[in-house]
Amino acid sequence: MATDNNRAGVTTIDTQVYSKIAAKAASKVPGVGASSGGLLHLGKPRGIEGKPEVTVEVLGGTAAVELKVGIRYPLNLPQTCDAIRQQVIDELIKYLGVSSVQVDIEIVWLHAKPSTARERALR
Repeated sequence: MATDNNRAGVTTIDTQVYSKIAAKAASKVPGVGASSGGLLHLGKPRGIEGKPEVTVEVLGGTAAVELKVGIRYPLNLPQTCDAIRQQVIDELIKYLGVSSVQVDIEIVWLHAKPSTARERALR
């Protein structure tokens, strides 16, 4: 029985891989964090330290990404979203070879830096 070693196989990547890469990429942008934390989003406060919530749909070489993020206040929201979008696109193309990426971002909360007693006294 002869086998054809010149034929390429098929590689399938689960959408969870896309989601994890997109969440990690978004969290690399300074001042961007998780929408909420804890089991079922209960019991743990929202935090800049976590990774955003991500949903990804893939069709062929196109990935549609939906992110729910928290952003540190008073960052410029449009600029921060542009940075998130570009970081996610760059990493999905780099690591997964997608040809097209659409990134929709929902800002679900703002994280104000806690003020210190000294900062309050100076106001």
